Formats: sequence, C-alpha cells, structure tokens
Amino acid sequence: MSRFGSGDISETLDEILTGCAKTVMILGAVATLISVGLLVFTCFRLGSDPSAATSAISDASRNVEIFQKVLIAGVVGLAIGSTYMFWGEELLGAGQLMLALALYFAPLYLPSVIGGTPNRATEAALGSLQVGGTIFGIFALIVLTADISIRVRNRVKVGAKADHIKYGKGIKEEGEKQNVFLGKCWQLPFCRKFVRERCPIYHSRRTCWKELVGCMCEEQVIRNAMENKPIPKEAILAANFIPQNHRLSEAQKKERCYSCVIYNEHQRHKYKAGMWITVPGFFLFYGACHGLLVAAVTGLLFKINQAVNGATLGAAGNYKPPTSFVEIMLAFFMLIALAYTMKLLEFTIFKIKL
Repeated sequence: MSRFGSGDISETLDEILTGCAKTVMILGAVATLISVGLLVFTCFRLGSDPSAATSAISDASRNVEIFQKVLIAGVVGLAIGSTYMFWGEELLGAGQLMLALALYFAPLYLPSVIGGTPNRATEAALGSLQVGGTIFGIFALIVLTADISIRVRNRVKVGAKADHIKYGKGIKEEGEKQNVFLGKCWQLPFCRKFVRERCPIYHSRRTCWKELVGCMCEEQVIRNAMENKPIPKEAILAANFIPQNHRLSEAQKKERCYSCVIYNEHQRHKYKAGMWITVPGFFLFYGACHGLLVAAVTGLLFKINQAVNGATLGAAGNYKPPTSFVEIMLAFFMLIALAYTMKLLEFTIFKIKL
C-alpha cells in the first residue's frame, strides 16, 4: 500500500516544477544580463573607435552571433520561468513588456549614448538586442493576452465567486432557476421559489438591492415565508409589507448586499454587459481612428528622438520609424490599454460594487 496520497504527489510535483521554473528563470536572467552586457560593450568598444581594424570588426561580428544566440536562450528562459513563478500577478505582463521594449528600442537610444561612427559589428549588436526584445515581447503579449482571457472568462462564468464569496452551507441553485440577463433579483439564480412567492419585493416588482432588504439577508422575509404570511398581489399594497430594519445603518445594509449571492449575480451580468461594450468598442475605436492613432504614435517616437537628440547635442540624429514598427507599437499600446480598461471594469464592478 502506497505511503503517499495524491495530495503528497501533487505537492511534490508542484515543488519540483517550481524549483525548475526558478532555476530556468535565474539562468535565463543571468544569460540575458551577460549577453546584453557584452553586446552593449561591443557597441561602446567599436562604436567609439573610428580607427578599429577590419579584422577586429569581423571578430566582433562573429562574437555578436554567439551573443545573440545566448540572448535568445536567455529571454526565452526568463520569459518561461517568470511566467510560471509569477502567474496571476497583475504586473507580470506589464513588466515583461517594459523589458521587451527596452531591448527593442536599443537602436534608438544607444547610438546617441555611444556616439561615433556605426559599423557592421555595432549594427549587428544593436540588431541582436532588437531581436531579443522582439522574442521577449511576443512572450509578453501571449502572457498578457492569456491573463486577460482567463480573467474575463472567470468573471463571466462565476462572477463574484472568483473573490471566494461564501454562500453558506446548503445554499445552492434551484433546478427551476431563472436567469434573466440584467434582470431583477427575483429573476436571477439563488432566488428560491418558495420564498419568492411570499416575498413583498417580488410582488411589488422592485429589487432587493435598491430596498436594501432581501431573502438572503433579512430574517423577517424568511420568517414571513415560513409562516405562510399572505402578501397582497398588487404592487402598491405589497410594497407596504417590505420589512424596515432600523437597527442597521444604510452603510451596513449596503455591505450586507455586497456579500449577497443574488446581488453578485447581478454584478456578474453588469460585468458581461460592460465587457460586450468595451472589447468591440476598442476595435471600433482602432478602426475609426487608425490614422490619428498612427500619427500620435509616430509623433510620440519623434518627440522621444528629439528629447534624446537634444540631451546628447545631436548625436542621435533624426530617426524616422518604419511603418511596420509604428503599427507594432500601436498594437502594443492598444493591447495594454484594453488590458487595464478590463481591470478597471473588474475593479469597478466587483470591488467597489458600482
């Protein structure tokens, strides 16, 4: 008979994977740091020496090819290891993108720092840094997209359950449940049919979160249902039977609503509606304002080049980004904006409960 249960095996496997990921991340970070340092050193060494011999440039070019392979292996290891170690952290994708952009933009800001005359070796070194930034950026975009997709799917699927809201023992959805999109409290799951038929909120056609009284929080509603207390069917008369709890403040009643499964189902519907508006809205905005957005990104890159050029007394020269690079940067910015807009929507709906 085995001495280890499935939980022990799972924990052991998790420890092994975590240890491997940590090792891969550290080795990747070291390889990335060393290769970037050697590539930058190559730029400084040969870029600032206009009299460098052709043989030295050729040797440096061969070294750059090796450094580039080390850099690619390093960023891949760093991306995979950091993704496993820090999965779920909100700043994971953003941090990876920042490092990727720092490498990708190296041909823009490094020449202004180095100065001198570019040659085959320095151009290859700068190109290697850009390749490393591109590969790391692809990983970062995949991680960011996956994180957004999982968060959106979880919110749409389980809503406030993602925040580990406890329903209490024995509370479950009814077999004959209702689930009207953006419906009233008595049109949503977890509103029990037995109580609903004797609930003044239902007969008055109001909602428990507006009245701050409901079957999940107010004892009097449940007692009336258990005692089969008759409720008028007319909305105006039924409203007079809604319990008024004067022992609790408005803030306390609202806090009670915020932990209610029926109210949080309503919030999940609001989140889904907000998502259906936000995501297509971004695509429509991108299509309608594409020209303006391209011009804005081009202007931003021009301003960055101007600032670097001014700080280095003209050493950076006039940099004109290619159209493909501008489009890639625009896609970066739009994806980041969408990611944080979804986080803002999630915070608004599920944290501050608007």
